Amino acid sequence: FREHVEDYRAKGEAIRNAELFREHFAISGVQVKGLTAYSVGAQAANELLNIIGVKASFVLTDYRNTIYISARSIDEIKVQIVMERLGGGGHLNIAGAQLEHYSITEAKRCTETDFTEKC
Repeated sequence: FREHVEDYRAKGEAIRNAELFREHFAISGVQVKGLTAYSVGAQAANELLNIIGVKASFVLTDYRNTIYISARSIDEIKVQIVMERLGGGGHLNIAGAQLEHYSITEAKRCTETDFTEKC
């Protein structure tokens, strides 16, 4: 399961740029070149759960005017509910959403707004 160097760098950038929100939520964004936007975000979101204290992670990847959000969590946080509020879905601990015509900054704001507002 080897990956392209660009994808590897993008995943590293997403992990490096992660910010903690409310102490337990890791949120990051990265621009991706190529068709692997979803997998880069998903892999980075998985990695961010390895940080002590992080209960949920959200990685936003920007590809062709669409922000792909990959959300992951550990047991007590239900990321599916958060992603449904943004028009997405998934499973309780693995979910995602897509926001068209948003910047990463705008999409982060949507993700951070008490997890209750739909963009």
